[in-house]
Amino acid sequence: MDTKKLSRRDFLRLSALTAAGAALAACAPAATPAPAEPAPEEPEKEEPTEAPAEPEEITLELWAFVNTHARWFESMAEDYKAEKPYFNLDVSEIAYTDLHDKAQIALQAGGVGAPDFLDLEQGRFGGFLRGGDPGLVDLADLLKEGGYMDKLVASRQALYTYKGKVYGVEHALTPVVFFYRTDVFEEAGIDMEAIETWDDFIDEGKGLVSDTVKLLAFPNHELLLRSRGADYFDADGNVTLDSDLSIDTMDWILALRDEHGVSERPPADDAWWAAIRDGTYLSKEGADWYAGFFKDNVPELSGKWRAIALPAFEAGGVRTSCHGGTGSCIVKYSDYIDEAWDFMQYSMLSIEGNVRRYEMTNLFPPFIPAMDDPRLHKEEEYFDGQDLGGLFAELGPSVPAQYQSPYRAELNSNLSPQFTDMYEGNVTPEEVFTQVSETIRDVMAEESA
Repeated sequence: MDTKKLSRRDFLRLSALTAAGAALAACAPAATPAPAEPAPEEPEKEEPTEAPAEPEEITLELWAFVNTHARWFESMAEDYKAEKPYFNLDVSEIAYTDLHDKAQIALQAGGVGAPDFLDLEQGRFGGFLRGGDPGLVDLADLLKEGGYMDKLVASRQALYTYKGKVYGVEHALTPVVFFYRTDVFEEAGIDMEAIETWDDFIDEGKGLVSDTVKLLAFPNHELLLRSRGADYFDADGNVTLDSDLSIDTMDWILALRDEHGVSERPPADDAWWAAIRDGTYLSKEGADWYAGFFKDNVPELSGKWRAIALPAFEAGGVRTSCHGGTGSCIVKYSDYIDEAWDFMQYSMLSIEGNVRRYEMTNLFPPFIPAMDDPRLHKEEEYFDGQDLGGLFAELGPSVPAQYQSPYRAELNSNLSPQFTDMYEGNVTPEEVFTQVSETIRDVMAEESA
């Protein structure tokens, strides 16, 4: 027997047997001595293995501009830390404009003062593409290697894709629905489920209007334009804000007040939610995330709101739109890119992460494997027991495209301040849209020269 192959236990057992045999032999009659056998070789000693070193504690910084996002990230990080105790996430909630301005300056300065993660809103994201390198990690290969590309809704990912590079992962599908005060419309005998077009809604609801009550505030122009199949840019990046359809859509919004008397300019910020609270407005177009805004800002109206598909401009037309969107991005100057990607997979690219985000924020996931999870289709107490997730899922396939452009942020900054003048009749939509479109076309031409 080759004792080199013996375990230490077998070796000791063999040694004991040898010793016992020797003791018995001592009691037996003398015999002719046999040749002495060589002593068994000592087994090779194994070098002690060192326990793997514990990873050093790390802290990643994340900037978010919406409280619901910040809370969700903190919740996911808490669970992640239970699995990886060395991991910490410092989430900073920064006002929308401040976050994007600070982030752009930091990235242009080579990452000085930048966090590891950024939540970038799609309307401002295009501005980060100006000048070439946005200072963000290209996630394209990581997403492909992880098998995630087919699991994400392509039209939403397009918002963060430029020249073949993918710089972010979208938080929400953003299907638009039409929220309404179910108690008021039911008391008036109006079946909102039977509403198909905007004309239907105006005809059925105008009897509820008074000096202090309106059917709705002016709807968002960009949102309605997308429901009609257009946008501020087309798929090729051309400016289309001043198209006939865009101008007609804004004229239609103003006619809600000037011709039909059912709408008016909305108040801003806290005044808006005060008006919702006291019943000044009976309906609101909004994406999935707007459901979370209702819960956070007017919790006392729980059970008094429901939602239907967005009314169409004509029978058989599209009954939804898309509005907003935020991409989770990794800063390429981070010292912890691998760790950031691991956490992104855990949070943004998992069923559990996407389900929890919906439960906490009402953001319906653009992550396809999570869409059928029963936790997304429960009865919502706030929305009168409605399966709101079911409505989002039903409308998801018809959500229209939303086109990104490096010049979208600049177009919005030129356009937004002029809505007040349009609302007050100081200038026509055609005049504003033409002026802004020409300004952006000049900028584009200058930069491409």
